[in-house]
Amino acid sequence: MTLTSGSLAFQSSSTGLDPGNNRRETSSGPIAQAPDGQKPLVLINHLVEPPGRITGITRYAFGLIEALVARGTYRYALATAFSREQLPETMANGLDRILTFPYVESTPLNFIRQHAMLKAAASEASPQLIYAINPMCPSVNGLPTIITAHDLYMKTLPDMYPFRHRLWWSVFFNRAARQAARIACVSRNTQSDVIRFYPSVGSKTCLVSGAGVLPRRSPSSPPEQLRAPYILLLGNLTPNKNAGFLVAALKQLRAKGITINAYHVGRDAYGALNDVDGLIEQLGGIDDERLNAMLGSARALVTCSSYEGFGLPIIEAHDRGVPVIASDIPIFREVAGDGALFIQLGDVAGFAASIEAIIANDTLHASLSKAAIVNAKRYTWNNSAAAAEAQIAALVAAHA
Repeated sequence: MTLTSGSLAFQSSSTGLDPGNNRRETSSGPIAQAPDGQKPLVLINHLVEPPGRITGITRYAFGLIEALVARGTYRYALATAFSREQLPETMANGLDRILTFPYVESTPLNFIRQHAMLKAAASEASPQLIYAINPMCPSVNGLPTIITAHDLYMKTLPDMYPFRHRLWWSVFFNRAARQAARIACVSRNTQSDVIRFYPSVGSKTCLVSGAGVLPRRSPSSPPEQLRAPYILLLGNLTPNKNAGFLVAALKQLRAKGITINAYHVGRDAYGALNDVDGLIEQLGGIDDERLNAMLGSARALVTCSSYEGFGLPIIEAHDRGVPVIASDIPIFREVAGDGALFIQLGDVAGFAASIEAIIANDTLHASLSKAAIVNAKRYTWNNSAAAAEAQIAALVAAHA
């Protein structure tokens, strides 16, 4: 059904939630109480991500939400720009309520409009807590709020982003972090960055890491039209992805007479792979079934970022026993463990040598593949959901 709150219209679909009218006043504002006999309800804020586009944050969101729903400890409502039909069916069926709002692309307008959207959602769903999958969530109705810090690109790589983007990030993240009860960080590296750049909110940080979200199944046939063995670059290319590092290594190998089959899956909005003279074939976006087959059949995943918040492709490669060649940055050391070859940023010759070795040396490949499978077991969405629930439980109890 379509609901209106003031001038704000949104779509609401319910699987039987009775929001009740049991409210009480506290010093911080009205907090809805769970109806007698029902589990507390958590309103999940997924309003920053564009509908129908599966970004890294949305993959994290869907993986975590599906695990939270499966555990059944709490009830969940979702505020999102996605329609019910755009959500994973299993996840959607487990939610008490889905509240679909218009998408606002502008960062400042999105933050401002989120306040009205969340206020309307809270009025509709009567939650005891807001869990934001994004880092910029305004405080609403005095409800305790958990925000999620995925990365601090704007602080760690300021020269790569326009001033206005850095300004909006500083203004809105700083405000959201001050108002939040907890800041869930997707990695220890991101947690350290939050503490380093925002020491006044460091005590609020906690770890709720990611895990693989790509469905894993044995491919019915090898990926079509791909020349094996091949290396795979996976993800949307933004300045921090440092794709030029890979291009330079492949050029060096070509100069030695060594041709490497290399493919990129994802968008390249910045044109990082324009004019690379056929060194890397761009495949754009592909569906999960084909991606699963491509990733599972790759000789290695390569990731040469200068900074990341997590490194989801590494976990998904390791889950399939695929070794990784990664730039030697703290987050990749944290996530990849022993299942990767690490290359110092700028060491083109070392990068080229590692690519050559992973292609040619079966013993090295087998050793890394075994380590990759062991490493992947550290990351499960059930573990992530348990970490999130620990924070939810503490806040719900404190505001009971």
